[in-house]
Amino acid sequence: MIRLHITGASGSGTSTLGRALSEHLGIAQFDTDDFYWQPSDPPYTVKRSAEERLRLLNAAFAKAGSWILSGSIGHWGAPLIPQFDLVIFLSVPTAVRLRRLRRREVERYGKRIAPGGDRHE
Repeated sequence: MIRLHITGASGSGTSTLGRALSEHLGIAQFDTDDFYWQPSDPPYTVKRSAEERLRLLNAAFAKAGSWILSGSIGHWGAPLIPQFDLVIFLSVPTAVRLRRLRRREVERYGKRIAPGGDRHE
């Protein structure tokens, strides 16, 4: 059984590495964003409670057996730590992370983040 956590700052590549390892190893991959945020429009605006996140993740882990968790669990995920066999921390230069984050925001929101869009700041 493999239980792996890949973490790092936003844009460091935790989700990308998690998906690649999941495919290579043939095991489940879970991303913390899928448990942290409730489905909404626009996306990523309504948080789940820490208790609900933990409940959902633990249920997914139990069903999968072997798994990879990608993303940050910050202050809310301490109860998960004893389950990890290995933790990988990704460190990527800030300029690279910012470039990736800009690209990701355009992919997620498109014209909504352009000047005049409802998500433009």
